[in-house]
Amino acid sequence: MPIMNVIKNESFGDMLCVKIPCEDFNSGSQLIVAEYEEALFVKDGVVEQVFGPGKYTLTTQNYPFLTKLMSRILTGGVSAYNCKVYFINKSHHLNLKWGTSDALRCLDPVWGIEVHVQARGAYTVSVKDGKKFFIKMVGANVNAAESDIVRNFRISFLQNITDEMVAYLTSSSDEILVTCNKKKALAESLTEPLNEILDEYGLELNNFYIENIEVPEHDDSMGRIREMRIQRQEKRFEREQSMADQRMQFGMRQEEAEAERYISGQKAHADYERMKIRDQDGNNGWARQEASEIMKTMAEKGGNSTGAGIGMELGMGLGVGRAMGNMAGDFFSNMNQQVMGNQSGKLICPKCSSVNPEGMKFCGNCGTPLTPPAVKCSSCGQEIPAGMKFCGFCGTPVPQVPAEQLKCSQCGANIAPGMKFCGVCGAKAE
Repeated sequence: MPIMNVIKNESFGDMLCVKIPCEDFNSGSQLIVAEYEEALFVKDGVVEQVFGPGKYTLTTQNYPFLTKLMSRILTGGVSAYNCKVYFINKSHHLNLKWGTSDALRCLDPVWGIEVHVQARGAYTVSVKDGKKFFIKMVGANVNAAESDIVRNFRISFLQNITDEMVAYLTSSSDEILVTCNKKKALAESLTEPLNEILDEYGLELNNFYIENIEVPEHDDSMGRIREMRIQRQEKRFEREQSMADQRMQFGMRQEEAEAERYISGQKAHADYERMKIRDQDGNNGWARQEASEIMKTMAEKGGNSTGAGIGMELGMGLGVGRAMGNMAGDFFSNMNQQVMGNQSGKLICPKCSSVNPEGMKFCGNCGTPLTPPAVKCSSCGQEIPAGMKFCGFCGTPVPQVPAEQLKCSQCGANIAPGMKFCGVCGAKAE
């Protein structure tokens, strides 16, 4: 076997551990270790030295451990040493596959139905501790490849993956089909327990991926879940539609009630306006107008006859009109008295005809003064009705002041002589 002068790794990238075929090296040989590697010198099953990335000249002066490795082999007058050299590849090893061979059985947390779930994915590992990896994983083997990792850790990986996956799916508040799409969260939850397995062998889990979690289409449970989901959606739609119909009916009833109140108010106001206009003279004008309409109708009917019948019909028309007028006068007079009686104790605005409670000084609708301000006697202090020239209590003459000096510029009320402010609205007298 030749004696090597340069020690370096020339294996393929999928190898995690490679043994250099030659075991005899010259003193002063060159050791070349790449940045992604470690070199282990092993003698009689013991790791004597671990070299990191770099270029080394192996002599007993630089590395005293080589002294005990020296053999009696002489090559060109140079002593050689005998040992095994292993190169550990510490780069990331990608796309290591995993998958469940059998479907997992678990209960859907929403429907309580047993479903069968399958999953697959990949992971990335790297050597974290080369010496630990060599002792516990490689051992007496010459090499270690990526396939060895997949094969050796398959069972332990699947045990943790399936247990964690079933617990994750059943503890969720969503259906399994919804939870199956949350692969990232499940993958993150699996990273720590899987790392604990690899750490025992000097390995590290760099990334863990879940490619797919699915329930097989031919699974009978999927058909049952679809049927129940459709029924739930139909019931939800019916309930929402019923609530929408109830809201619409309630809104329509509310609008109808508001419209009826508005129409009733308008009718009442119109009736009041007609009564007020027809009875402006205070002598049952409404009743007399109704009677006049009746007489006019009867007279027109009598005018269509001929001869003596005209006078008879006219007289009958006038008589009937007079009787109807009296009846209508009595009826409408009573009604007017009843209406006006209902308004007793209330004040009618002279401008907008709104009804105001007794004691109000201004109309609540338009702000017009309801009662003219009373003039008080300068001698006895009693109120004097408007237009009086003498006090009815003590006979003191009432001073007559020009009209423009008696009216308030704000509300139009009369201002007593000597007053600096309006007694009704408080405005300053001008």
